[in-house]
This record gives sequence, C-alpha cells and structure tokens, in this order.
Amino acid sequence: MTQLPDIRQLRIFIALEKTRSFTAAAGTLRITQSAVSHSMKSLESLLECQLIERLGKKCILTPYGEVFLHHAKQAVQHLEGAASKIKTLNSWGYSSLKIGVTHAQSQYVLPEALCEFYDKEKRCEVFVVTGDTPHLLEKIDKGVLDVVFGIKRSRLENEFQFREVAKDDLCFITHPDHPWVTKKPENSEDYEKERFIIYGNESLTTGILDTHLSGLGIKYRTSISINNMESIKAMVATKLGVGIVSDWTIRKEVEKGTLVKHPIQPAPVREWGYYLGRTKSLSSVEGKFIDIFSEKLQSMISGV
Repeated sequence: MTQLPDIRQLRIFIALEKTRSFTAAAGTLRITQSAVSHSMKSLESLLECQLIERLGKKCILTPYGEVFLHHAKQAVQHLEGAASKIKTLNSWGYSSLKIGVTHAQSQYVLPEALCEFYDKEKRCEVFVVTGDTPHLLEKIDKGVLDVVFGIKRSRLENEFQFREVAKDDLCFITHPDHPWVTKKPENSEDYEKERFIIYGNESLTTGILDTHLSGLGIKYRTSISINNMESIKAMVATKLGVGIVSDWTIRKEVEKGTLVKHPIQPAPVREWGYYLGRTKSLSSVEGKFIDIFSEKLQSMISGV
C-alpha cells in the first residue's frame, strides 16, 4: 500500500507556497523553522521528488510542487469539510443512514423517496451508493452500507435478511417501425437475427433473463450491454436494436407511442426488496426510510 503524506505535512507545504518563506510559514503555523524544514524533507523523501526550491531567503515551487499543490489543497479542503460536517451533526443531534440502490431505482424511485423522507426527518443525512445488487451486498458485509434495495437472489438467503417489497416483469421493447410491431417473432431464428440491448451482462437481471429465455427455447445474442435504463431506451428509440427492460420503466414512452412493448409469455419475474445484515436490527430512522422507499417502489411498479 502506498504511504501517504499526513495532513500536517500538507498544511506546511501549502503555507510555504503562500508565504514563499520558511520563516514566514513557521510564524503562520506557530511552529519552529526547523520543524518546517524537517517536514518538507520528509515529504519530498516520501514523494521522491523536489517540491520546493530555495532562492536565498525565498522559495518557489518546482514543477512537481505545482502539480502536488493542487491535490494537497483539495485533500485538506475535503478533510476540513468532513470534520466540520461531523461536528455540526454531533452538535445538532443528527443521525446518518447509508443505503445502496440499483441504478434503475436511483433514477425512478429514489428522488421522490428522499424528498418525502427529508420532509419528515430533518436531522438525518442519507448517503447513497448505486450499483448492481451483488456489488452493493459486498458493502453490507464490510459495514459500509446499512440497507440495500435490490433484486432477490435465492442463494444469498442464508447470508442476509431479505424482505420482499414488489415484483415486476421483463419485456421486449422496439421502435414503432420495427417488424415485430406487425409480425410477432415465431421461432428462435427470429430472435437470433436481432441485436439485443440489455442491462449489464453480469447483473442479476441478465442471469434471470438468460435462464428464463433459455427455458422457453429462445436464443438471443447480446450486442449492447449497458447499466443505464435511459440509455437502453434511447438506443431502441434510434432503431439500434431490441431492448429488454422492466415494463414499468417504459410506461411513459409506450403511452406516447415512442416505444412499443412486446410481452414475453410467460414473463421473466424479478422480486424486489431490501437486504440487511444477518443479525441487524432496524433503528426507527432506518425503518421509516424503508417504509417510504418501499411504498414509492410499489407505486412505481404498479403504476398506481
């Protein structure tokens, strides 16, 4: 692991750049000049380059120093901001909630859920991480996240708590001019000649889809795989291929007539819900957010 400078070294380096003097920097920081010199020698030794060039009593940054200055200022600014925020949270009795959501949920469900939650909970900060369900569950294991909203994966039932919230169906979508609009595909060859646009090759959705379509005797080739539902819809709208999406994500486009939905019979079904650590108990704030998010997800999927 790369050894990093400590914040004291960064502060001294920034003070040197500002004052252009070892003596002035020492006075500004209320430390000895020898402490400034020792800190800079240690920093340059750590980075294996010269950051400061002495010109008599003055000093200037070397090209390496100019590059490092930008990052040093950002690092100190971020750390000071974080420390200030933590102090504010502690002073006013704030709590925090760390949640993980899939990309689709972050687009279609999260904004309204957060608005309603913040209206009811003025003193809770919600930190959000997006990703595929397996990736997010790794963060529960590491203690990075408190709750993950995602798709049920049966083989994980013994590792996490899972509570189902809603179910949805997957379907094909095409441009209104696509041949499928007037003539439905009849055999595997009709599917094999199409370019399919799906959500993430390594996602749970793809695994569910592959298993289901294979059971129906449908062979398809994935030409485009992307982790963004809006991008999938945009590509289908420009006639790049046939999309495979959840039916609730294309409700508006179908109503407008910009996309056409083609049901899969029987449809691949996904179970949506939330995951918790195996031994975790919910706090009142966590329970409140879960209730709000679950209600919004149910409403979005059902269209009510």
